[in-house]
Amino acid sequence: MEQFSFNNGNIPEIINASEHHMALLFLLDTSGSMEQMIGGKTPIKELNNAMNRFKDEVCRDEQTKDILDVAVVEFNNEYRIVQEFSPIEYLKPVELEASGQTFICKPLDVALDMITERSRLYRRHGAEPYKPWVVIITDGMAMDDESSFNSMIQKTNELVNAEKVAVWSLVVGEAANNLEVLEMLHKLCGKRVLKLEGFDFSGFLDWAHKSMRAVSQSSPGDKVKGQALPSTVTIDDLM
Repeated sequence: MEQFSFNNGNIPEIINASEHHMALLFLLDTSGSMEQMIGGKTPIKELNNAMNRFKDEVCRDEQTKDILDVAVVEFNNEYRIVQEFSPIEYLKPVELEASGQTFICKPLDVALDMITERSRLYRRHGAEPYKPWVVIITDGMAMDDESSFNSMIQKTNELVNAEKVAVWSLVVGEAANNLEVLEMLHKLCGKRVLKLEGFDFSGFLDWAHKSMRAVSQSSPGDKVKGQALPSTVTIDDLM
């Protein structure tokens, strides 16, 4: 199995470059409200646990793990690249902490640029990319100014309409019933706005894993059959 390594570390840039590859970027809200105790649970701890289970489960899936590369970006008052793109087996344990408010425009801009560059890297190595995913998980209304938000809507929609990326959002907590939050996300994601009941992220991430597996069984550009969502997740029908 051929591997191309970063010059400054032991994480391979890409595994098995002869295969098609897929990039999945998690854009995770770590604002202070994700730390609030609700029903004996804190959303941020539940998210950490579910993300780490997701890695373990995908790494047991031989068909998917060598074609799936994952990155993690968190956002609150600012943003931080928690994990640059790497093969999923090299994903470090996710140990996010929550603080601050919710500003999404700059981190989403960074996420889309990372996705675009990852697709270019695949092609440089001769690996045709599947359509990449950005998955936003948030529990609140973004506080960005109108100009930044409108610019981000334009950039996101251009990439989505050109079939260069799929942007999903999962809304949790009270925000799942907040029309203003849902409208905001529909502007960024189109119809791909999902709502989570409670704070068990495992079912949603299991759905993401199954979706990645279904993609891995197809060719880039093929229409892939959608996977059934768990009972805790519903599609918002605002649009």
